[in-house]
Amino acid sequence: MSSFRVLAVASEGLRRLLWNSIGADPVTRPLVGTEDAIVFLNPTATAQDSARRLSLWLYHVGEDEHVKNTPAVRLNTGAFRMTPLALDLFYLLTPFASSGEADHLLLGKAMQTFHDTGTARIVDVTADVNEELRITLFRRSLDEISQVWQALREPYRLSVCYQVKVTHLDSERVDASAPVVEVTGAWTPQTEPVGAP
Repeated sequence: MSSFRVLAVASEGLRRLLWNSIGADPVTRPLVGTEDAIVFLNPTATAQDSARRLSLWLYHVGEDEHVKNTPAVRLNTGAFRMTPLALDLFYLLTPFASSGEADHLLLGKAMQTFHDTGTARIVDVTADVNEELRITLFRRSLDEISQVWQALREPYRLSVCYQVKVTHLDSERVDASAPVVEVTGAWTPQTEPVGAP
């Protein structure tokens, strides 16, 4: 369960994961240089600074439909806390190395890192975040990816999409009573015709 800071902490955790892998490899480390070269900016903003080498852009946040209707949680006080908001985070990963070959190397290493990891636990005590992230390559059609690039008004670049789930954003809403799940009442059939005097 996590506070509202979970989006920022999840992104930072993914960047750290990428840098730990890229920075430890003698082939890819020179392509990036430092962890700060992995940025959360969209590809248009990333391209404006040659020091930026890898864009990890959170371009869409959606609700996880599979856990949407989980019942409220009963607290020790007897009150009920609304269930956490389960989120799916969608990232566009785009390399900005010095050449096409370097882009391939960098993207390949990043994809290998996420594939090998699969699941990552992020814990940030100061931000009240403790989550398990599931990282999967998210299949988008070329048309869907092209629409993202058209919205950015940029020519298409080599990129891949990742889905990161499930992130729980804790609710601060606490209700004194349980939510209504069933309504019952007495019903008696009408014996006289409608409109009778």
